[in-house]
Amino acid sequence: MEQFTDLPPRIQKHLRGITESSGLPPGEDSLQLLTRNWIEKRQLFSAQIASLDMIELPEVAANDPRAVLLLTWSGSLISLETPDADGGRGFEYASIKLRHDVPGLTTAAGVEIDGNLTVDQVAVFSGAPISRSSEILHIASFPPDLAASEQNRRLREAVLFLTNGFAKLNRALTQVSSELDHFTTQNMVQFIAKRRGLTQAQTREIINDYVAMVRAGMLMGERVPVGSLGRAFLQQQAARKPYMGRNPATGEDLLIPAKPPTMVPKFSYSSAVKSAAERIHVPEEDASEDTTI
Repeated sequence: MEQFTDLPPRIQKHLRGITESSGLPPGEDSLQLLTRNWIEKRQLFSAQIASLDMIELPEVAANDPRAVLLLTWSGSLISLETPDADGGRGFEYASIKLRHDVPGLTTAAGVEIDGNLTVDQVAVFSGAPISRSSEILHIASFPPDLAASEQNRRLREAVLFLTNGFAKLNRALTQVSSELDHFTTQNMVQFIAKRRGLTQAQTREIINDYVAMVRAGMLMGERVPVGSLGRAFLQQQAARKPYMGRNPATGEDLLIPAKPPTMVPKFSYSSAVKSAAERIHVPEEDASEDTTI
Protein backbone atom coordinates (compact mmCIF):
# COMPACT_ATOMS: atom_id res chain seq x y z
CA MET A 1 0.00 0.00 0.00
CA GLU A 2 1.14 3.52 -0.70
CA GLN A 3 2.50 5.58 2.18
CA PHE A 4 1.64 9.20 2.95
CA THR A 5 4.95 10.32 1.46
CA ASP A 6 4.12 8.53 -1.81
CA LEU A 7 1.01 10.66 -2.42
CA PRO A 8 0.97 13.77 -4.63
CA PRO A 9 1.81 16.97 -2.70
CA ARG A 10 -1.72 18.35 -3.09
CA ILE A 11 -3.19 15.24 -1.45
CA GLN A 12 -0.63 15.38 1.35
CA LYS A 13 -1.66 18.98 1.98
CA HIS A 14 -5.37 18.04 1.93
CA LEU A 15 -4.90 15.15 4.36
CA ARG A 16 -2.83 17.26 6.76
CA GLY A 17 -5.58 19.88 6.65
CA ILE A 18 -8.36 17.51 7.68
CA THR A 19 -6.43 15.72 10.42
CA GLU A 20 -7.53 18.22 13.08
CA SER A 21 -11.23 17.90 12.22
CA SER A 22 -11.09 14.11 11.80
CA GLY A 23 -11.31 13.35 15.51
CA LEU A 24 -8.05 11.43 15.28
CA PRO A 25 -5.05 12.28 17.47
CA PRO A 26 -2.36 14.35 15.75
CA GLY A 27 0.66 12.49 14.44
CA GLU A 28 1.99 10.25 11.70
CA ASP A 29 -0.26 7.32 12.65
CA SER A 30 -3.36 9.40 11.94
CA LEU A 31 -1.90 10.60 8.65
CA GLN A 32 -1.33 6.99 7.64
CA LEU A 33 -4.93 6.11 8.55
CA LEU A 34 -6.19 8.99 6.42
CA THR A 35 -3.88 7.90 3.61
CA ARG A 36 -5.36 4.41 3.68
CA ASN A 37 -8.86 5.91 3.72
CA TRP A 38 -8.10 8.03 0.65
CA ILE A 39 -6.56 5.09 -1.25
CA GLU A 40 -9.48 2.81 -0.39
CA LYS A 41 -11.90 5.39 -1.78
CA ARG A 42 -10.00 5.50 -5.07
CA GLN A 43 -10.01 1.71 -5.21
CA LEU A 44 -13.73 1.58 -4.44
CA PHE A 45 -14.42 4.12 -7.20
CA SER A 46 -12.38 2.17 -9.76
CA ALA A 47 -14.01 -1.14 -8.84
CA GLN A 48 -17.52 0.29 -9.01
CA ILE A 49 -17.16 1.92 -12.42
CA ALA A 50 -15.64 -1.30 -13.74
CA SER A 51 -18.56 -3.36 -12.41
CA LEU A 52 -21.02 -1.06 -14.22
CA ASP A 53 -19.02 -1.16 -17.48
CA MET A 54 -18.21 2.53 -17.24
CA ILE A 55 -15.08 3.91 -18.90
CA GLU A 56 -12.51 6.28 -17.43
CA LEU A 57 -11.61 9.31 -19.54
CA PRO A 58 -9.05 12.13 -19.26
CA GLU A 59 -11.51 14.68 -20.64
CA VAL A 60 -15.18 15.07 -21.59
CA ALA A 61 -16.45 17.85 -23.85
CA ALA A 62 -19.16 20.14 -22.50
CA ASN A 63 -21.52 19.06 -25.30
CA ASP A 64 -20.84 15.33 -24.89
CA PRO A 65 -24.29 13.68 -24.68
CA ARG A 66 -23.21 11.01 -22.22
CA ALA A 67 -23.78 10.84 -18.47
CA VAL A 68 -20.68 11.60 -16.41
CA LEU A 69 -19.43 10.82 -12.91
CA LEU A 70 -16.65 12.90 -11.34
CA LEU A 71 -14.47 12.17 -8.32
CA THR A 72 -12.64 15.25 -7.08
CA TRP A 73 -9.29 15.42 -5.34
CA SER A 74 -11.12 16.37 -2.13
CA GLY A 75 -13.17 13.14 -2.27
CA SER A 76 -16.50 14.60 -3.42
CA LEU A 77 -18.68 12.96 -6.07
CA ILE A 78 -20.50 14.84 -8.84
CA SER A 79 -22.96 13.12 -11.17
CA LEU A 80 -24.29 14.64 -14.39
CA GLU A 81 -27.10 12.84 -16.20
CA THR A 82 -27.53 12.84 -19.97
CA PRO A 83 -28.81 16.23 -21.24
CA ASP A 84 -32.52 16.80 -21.83
CA ALA A 85 -34.04 18.45 -24.91
CA ASP A 86 -32.93 21.88 -23.65
CA GLY A 87 -29.38 20.73 -22.91
CA GLY A 88 -29.79 20.71 -19.14
CA ARG A 89 -28.63 17.83 -17.00
CA GLY A 90 -29.69 16.31 -13.72
CA PHE A 91 -26.99 17.23 -11.21
CA GLU A 92 -26.00 15.74 -7.87
CA TYR A 93 -23.12 16.74 -5.62
CA ALA A 94 -22.19 14.51 -2.68
CA SER A 95 -19.79 15.73 -0.02
CA ILE A 96 -18.79 12.78 2.15
CA LYS A 97 -17.28 14.30 5.27
CA LEU A 98 -15.54 12.52 8.11
CA ARG A 99 -17.62 11.74 11.23
CA HIS A 100 -20.91 12.01 9.30
CA ASP A 101 -23.23 9.01 8.99
CA VAL A 102 -25.15 10.43 6.03
CA PRO A 103 -23.49 12.14 3.03
CA GLY A 104 -24.31 15.78 2.34
CA LEU A 105 -26.28 15.89 -0.91
CA THR A 106 -27.11 18.76 -3.25
CA THR A 107 -29.28 18.18 -6.32
CA ALA A 108 -30.53 20.30 -9.21
CA ALA A 109 -32.08 19.99 -12.67
CA GLY A 110 -31.29 21.85 -15.87
CA VAL A 111 -27.58 22.21 -15.08
CA GLU A 112 -25.11 22.92 -17.89
CA ILE A 113 -21.36 22.31 -18.07
CA ASP A 114 -19.28 25.42 -18.76
CA GLY A 115 -16.21 24.26 -20.64
CA ASN A 116 -14.75 20.80 -20.96
CA LEU A 117 -14.32 18.50 -17.97
CA THR A 118 -10.63 17.70 -17.61
CA VAL A 119 -8.65 15.71 -15.05
CA ASP A 120 -6.66 17.97 -12.69
CA GLN A 121 -8.85 20.96 -13.59
CA VAL A 122 -11.88 22.41 -11.80
CA ALA A 123 -15.36 21.80 -13.23
CA VAL A 124 -17.58 24.84 -13.80
CA PHE A 125 -21.39 24.68 -13.98
CA SER A 126 -24.31 26.96 -14.85
CA GLY A 127 -27.62 26.61 -13.04
CA ALA A 128 -26.15 24.48 -10.26
CA PRO A 129 -26.12 25.34 -6.54
CA ILE A 130 -22.36 24.70 -6.70
CA SER A 131 -20.75 26.68 -9.52
CA ARG A 132 -17.23 25.23 -9.24
CA SER A 133 -15.75 21.99 -8.01
CA SER A 134 -12.31 21.29 -6.66
CA GLU A 135 -9.87 19.73 -9.13
CA ILE A 136 -11.08 16.56 -10.81
CA LEU A 137 -9.28 13.33 -9.93
CA HIS A 138 -11.25 10.84 -12.06
CA ILE A 139 -13.82 11.13 -14.86
CA ALA A 140 -16.05 8.15 -15.68
CA SER A 141 -18.62 7.87 -18.44
CA PHE A 142 -20.25 5.27 -20.71
CA PRO A 143 -19.86 3.78 -24.18
CA PRO A 144 -21.50 6.14 -26.72
CA ASP A 145 -23.93 3.48 -27.95
CA LEU A 146 -25.48 2.82 -24.52
CA ALA A 147 -29.04 4.13 -24.22
CA ALA A 148 -29.42 7.36 -22.24
CA SER A 149 -31.94 5.81 -19.84
CA GLU A 150 -29.53 2.98 -19.04
CA GLN A 151 -26.65 5.42 -18.55
CA ASN A 152 -28.71 7.40 -16.04
CA ARG A 153 -29.80 4.23 -14.24
CA ARG A 154 -26.22 3.02 -13.85
CA LEU A 155 -25.09 6.50 -12.83
CA ARG A 156 -27.64 6.61 -10.00
CA GLU A 157 -26.60 3.13 -8.89
CA ALA A 158 -22.93 4.16 -8.85
CA VAL A 159 -23.64 7.30 -6.82
CA LEU A 160 -25.75 5.41 -4.27
CA PHE A 161 -23.07 2.77 -3.83
CA LEU A 162 -20.11 5.14 -3.67
CA THR A 163 -21.59 7.80 -1.40
CA ASN A 164 -22.57 5.20 1.17
CA GLY A 165 -19.33 3.28 0.65
CA PHE A 166 -17.27 6.43 1.25
CA ALA A 167 -19.31 7.27 4.34
CA LYS A 168 -18.72 3.79 5.74
CA LEU A 169 -14.97 4.07 5.13
CA ASN A 170 -15.02 7.39 6.99
CA ARG A 171 -16.80 5.88 9.96
CA ALA A 172 -14.20 3.11 10.12
CA LEU A 173 -11.61 5.76 10.97
CA THR A 174 -13.27 6.80 14.21
CA GLN A 175 -15.00 3.61 15.41
CA VAL A 176 -13.16 0.98 17.39
CA SER A 177 -15.64 -1.79 16.56
CA SER A 178 -15.27 -3.56 13.23
CA GLU A 179 -19.04 -4.07 13.13
CA LEU A 180 -20.12 -0.81 11.52
CA ASP A 181 -23.87 -0.26 11.36
CA HIS A 182 -23.94 2.29 8.55
CA PHE A 183 -26.95 0.75 6.77
CA THR A 184 -29.42 1.21 9.60
CA THR A 185 -33.03 2.07 8.85
CA GLN A 186 -32.52 5.56 10.27
CA ASN A 187 -29.47 6.27 8.11
CA MET A 188 -31.17 4.99 4.97
CA VAL A 189 -34.27 7.06 5.66
CA GLN A 190 -32.12 10.18 6.14
CA PHE A 191 -30.21 9.54 2.92
CA ILE A 192 -33.29 8.93 0.75
CA ALA A 193 -35.12 11.90 2.28
CA LYS A 194 -32.21 14.22 1.44
CA ARG A 195 -31.87 12.81 -2.05
CA ARG A 196 -35.56 13.14 -2.92
CA GLY A 197 -36.40 16.36 -1.11
CA LEU A 198 -38.81 14.69 1.31
CA THR A 199 -39.19 14.78 5.05
CA GLN A 200 -37.94 11.78 6.99
CA ALA A 201 -41.51 11.05 8.09
CA GLN A 202 -42.73 10.97 4.48
CA THR A 203 -39.83 8.77 3.44
CA ARG A 204 -40.39 6.33 6.28
CA GLU A 205 -44.11 6.06 5.40
CA ILE A 206 -43.30 5.29 1.76
CA ILE A 207 -40.76 2.63 2.72
CA ASN A 208 -43.14 1.08 5.26
CA ASP A 209 -45.96 0.98 2.70
CA TYR A 210 -43.68 -0.68 0.14
CA VAL A 211 -42.47 -3.30 2.62
CA ALA A 212 -46.06 -3.97 3.74
CA MET A 213 -47.16 -4.58 0.13
CA VAL A 214 -44.26 -6.95 -0.48
CA ARG A 215 -45.13 -8.83 2.71
CA ALA A 216 -48.84 -9.01 1.85
CA GLY A 217 -48.21 -10.28 -1.67
CA MET A 218 -45.79 -12.92 -0.43
CA LEU A 219 -48.24 -14.15 2.23
CA MET A 220 -50.91 -14.40 -0.50
CA GLY A 221 -48.72 -16.88 -2.32
CA GLU A 222 -47.28 -14.63 -5.02
CA ARG A 223 -43.66 -14.27 -6.12
CA VAL A 224 -43.27 -10.58 -5.35
CA PRO A 225 -40.54 -8.56 -7.12
CA VAL A 226 -38.38 -6.49 -4.77
CA GLY A 227 -36.79 -4.11 -7.25
CA SER A 228 -33.57 -5.37 -8.79
CA LEU A 229 -32.80 -7.51 -5.73
CA GLY A 230 -34.99 -10.45 -6.65
CA ARG A 231 -38.32 -11.96 -5.58
CA ALA A 232 -39.87 -12.89 -2.24
CA PHE A 233 -42.14 -15.93 -2.08
CA LEU A 234 -43.42 -18.79 0.09
CA GLN A 235 -42.34 -22.40 -0.23
CA GLN A 236 -43.85 -25.48 1.40
CA GLN A 237 -41.68 -27.28 3.90
CA ALA A 238 -42.31 -30.99 4.33
CA ALA A 239 -43.72 -32.46 7.52
CA ARG A 240 -41.20 -33.36 10.20
CA LYS A 241 -41.30 -36.63 12.11
CA PRO A 242 -40.71 -36.64 15.86
CA TYR A 243 -37.15 -37.46 16.91
CA MET A 244 -34.90 -37.49 19.95
CA GLY A 245 -32.49 -34.63 20.40
CA ARG A 246 -30.39 -33.19 23.19
CA ASN A 247 -30.99 -30.12 25.32
CA PRO A 248 -27.99 -27.85 24.56
CA ALA A 249 -28.16 -26.29 28.03
CA THR A 250 -28.42 -29.44 30.18
CA GLY A 251 -27.32 -32.25 27.87
CA GLU A 252 -30.50 -34.19 28.68
CA ASP A 253 -32.39 -36.17 26.04
CA LEU A 254 -35.20 -34.16 24.52
CA LEU A 255 -38.15 -35.23 22.38
CA ILE A 256 -38.51 -32.98 19.33
CA PRO A 257 -42.22 -33.16 18.43
CA ALA A 258 -43.61 -33.79 14.98
CA LYS A 259 -44.38 -30.79 12.82
CA PRO A 260 -47.00 -30.63 10.06
CA PRO A 261 -46.20 -29.24 6.60
CA THR A 262 -45.68 -25.48 6.80
CA MET A 263 -45.04 -22.57 4.48
CA VAL A 264 -41.69 -20.81 4.92
CA PRO A 265 -40.55 -17.47 3.45
CA LYS A 266 -37.87 -17.60 0.75
CA PHE A 267 -35.99 -15.07 -1.35
CA SER A 268 -34.56 -15.61 -4.83
CA TYR A 269 -31.82 -13.14 -5.73
CA SER A 270 -31.71 -11.82 -9.28
CA SER A 271 -28.94 -12.78 -11.69
CA ALA A 272 -27.77 -9.14 -11.65
CA VAL A 273 -27.25 -9.22 -7.87
CA LYS A 274 -25.50 -12.59 -8.04
CA SER A 275 -23.23 -11.33 -10.80
CA ALA A 276 -22.42 -8.16 -8.83
CA ALA A 277 -21.62 -10.22 -5.72
CA GLU A 278 -19.22 -12.42 -7.70
CA ARG A 279 -17.27 -9.32 -8.74
CA ILE A 280 -16.69 -8.20 -5.13
CA HIS A 281 -13.03 -8.46 -4.18
CA VAL A 282 -12.33 -11.18 -1.62
CA PRO A 283 -9.72 -10.12 0.97
CA GLU A 284 -6.52 -12.12 0.65
CA GLU A 285 -6.83 -13.68 4.11
CA ASP A 286 -10.31 -15.01 3.19
CA ALA A 287 -9.34 -16.11 -0.33
CA SER A 288 -6.44 -18.16 1.01
CA GLU A 289 -8.58 -20.15 3.44
CA ASP A 290 -9.01 -23.82 2.58
CA THR A 291 -12.71 -24.42 1.87
CA THR A 292 -12.30 -28.11 0.96
CA ILE A 293 -14.72 -30.37 2.77
